[in-house]
Amino acid sequence: MVSWIRPGEGWVALNTDGASRGNPGLATAAGVIRDSDGLWLGGFALNIGICSAPMAELWDVYYGLVIAWDRGYRRVELRVDSELVVGFIRSGVSDAHPLSFLVRLCHGFISRDWLVRVTHVYRESNRLADGLAAYAFSLELGFLLLEDCPEVVDPILFEDVNGTAFPRNVRS
Repeated sequence: MVSWIRPGEGWVALNTDGASRGNPGLATAAGVIRDSDGLWLGGFALNIGICSAPMAELWDVYYGLVIAWDRGYRRVELRVDSELVVGFIRSGVSDAHPLSFLVRLCHGFISRDWLVRVTHVYRESNRLADGLAAYAFSLELGFLLLEDCPEVVDPILFEDVNGTAFPRNVRS
């Protein structure tokens, strides 16, 4: 069973997720920042257009970090459900890699004067960010800053705050 886990006291959780309908295909990115009580502190949804799944995942990490920094959060638990992207962020990529510019943008933010823990999480504990990424497909192209939780994903936020757990979905 997997559930969203509250960040430690004095930390915020930044859950991000990208979605792509094809690889490459129509893509979105989204993220949400929550406190140790699970309360919504801010979020975003981005309808990118056409790109690859890893590119969408990196855009959501980048925008999530930008928002967390701009809002003054200095202890951030960055939670990403793409092991590939977590590896890119932790280890970097060569300059010849097609996504190196986005990885460098993320590293630029992470190297600022703050603490950022980068963690891979299962999709079941990233349901709110996943729901926001799905919601972003309904938006016009571009970026939308979300001060409040959209009603369409409000039930997921409620379940997370209450500690609702879901079975780990493992594809065979």
